[in-house]
Amino acid sequence: MPADDAPPTPPFLREVLRVYWFPLMMFCLAIVPGFNYTYSGHGGISWLIIPLCFPWVCGRACLRIFRGPEALRGRYRAFYAKTIPAYVALALPLSWAATTSIQKSFGLAVSPWSFFAIMVSPFPWWYFLPG
Repeated sequence: MPADDAPPTPPFLREVLRVYWFPLMMFCLAIVPGFNYTYSGHGGISWLIIPLCFPWVCGRACLRIFRGPEALRGRYRAFYAKTIPAYVALALPLSWAATTSIQKSFGLAVSPWSFFAIMVSPFPWWYFLPG
């Protein structure tokens, strides 16, 4: 039970939107035809921005857990223990939808697994792969 002087916990949905708005926006930009022009070919600006999605989430989690109010750190730990695996699980079908939309719009064949890896990787490890 939290102490009486503990700050109130933000509602779950509001906290989810506060943390995950950036990756959600990037998925929406990729999926919605017309908006996905930012993913066109090799010149789309979104290809440079999407590797920041998972570091954004991890950074927010670290700030909340380690620098948040002492009384709420356990709740934030539990919140992120639930939502980060959910983000990773939802990223795969959303990656499939995004790559399908990009392919239908521009003919650019992108692997859903590659898009998924970009969206859930904490650092751009694929830059170091041979070939």
